[in-house]
Amino acid sequence: MGIKLLYLLLSLGGFAIIIASIRTGHLLKSLILTAVQGVAALFAVNIIGSFFGVHLNLNPFSIIVSSVAGTSGVILLLLLNSFTANK
Repeated sequence: MGIKLLYLLLSLGGFAIIIASIRTGHLLKSLILTAVQGVAALFAVNIIGSFFGVHLNLNPFSIIVSSVAGTSGVILLLLLNSFTANK
């Protein structure tokens, strides 16, 4: 049930971004900038996080989440990583 809720929340977030972009009239520009910003934030977390022991795996799921949701997607991945980490 938890993974289904995660997929639902990610889908709703993606739709909200698309609807907001359509309303402003800059759909393609907004989607491209969100994707670039998200992927840059993902790589920045991995580079800067290496000093603090924080690491996000680079796999298709994390790249898609960071591309669609931008910086907030990277924050979501960090939260999921911290909640599911073995201590």
